[in-house]
Amino acid sequence: MKPHWRKLESQEVYSTRYFRMRVDRCKLPDGRIMPKYFVVDFPDWVQVVALTADGKLLVVQQYRYPGEGWFLEFPGGSTDPNRREKPLAAAKRELREETGYASKKWKYLGYHHPNPALLSNRCHVFLAVGCAKVGDLELDPFEDLEVLEVEPRHFVRRLTRSKKIHSLMLATYALARRHLEK
Repeated sequence: MKPHWRKLESQEVYSTRYFRMRVDRCKLPDGRIMPKYFVVDFPDWVQVVALTADGKLLVVQQYRYPGEGWFLEFPGGSTDPNRREKPLAAAKRELREETGYASKKWKYLGYHHPNPALLSNRCHVFLAVGCAKVGDLELDPFEDLEVLEVEPRHFVRRLTRSKKIHSLMLATYALARRHLEK
C-alpha cells in the first residue's frame, strides 16, 4: 500500500446546509507540497435498487439542471447530516418520498465514491425487494421527476442508449448487477 498524502492545513471557503467547500494544503509522500487542493464535503448519499413484488425495477426520470436534461436514476438522495441519519434510514426515506413505494426487505450492497478527486462523500447502495406502493410522492419543493417501472433486462439497454448517462447509475448498477440479472 502506497503512503497517503498528509493534510497540513485546511480552510473553509464556503458553507451551506447542504455542503461545504474547503481548500487544503497537502504534503505528498515524496515531500512535494500541494498548495491548494479544493475539496467539497457533502453528506453521504444513498441510492436504492428497488424491485417491485412482480420483479419490475423502480427508477426515476429526473431533470438535472447542470446536466441540461433528463436523467434515468435510481431513487436516492442525501443523508440528513442535521439528524445524523444512517444510510439505511435515508434509503428508506428516499424510496418512499421519490416513488411512493416501501419495502420490508433490504440488503446493503456496498458503496462507491461519486468523485474522489473533488468530493469527500460516499454513495451507499441498497437493494429493496418486494416493493409495494404505500402512498403518493413526497418530493422536495423543486424536485422534477417521473417514476418508471422497467423490466430489469431492458434497463441496461435503456440506460446506455440514452444521450444523458449518469455515471452514478453505472457505479450503482455495477454493485447491483448480480441481483438484477437473475
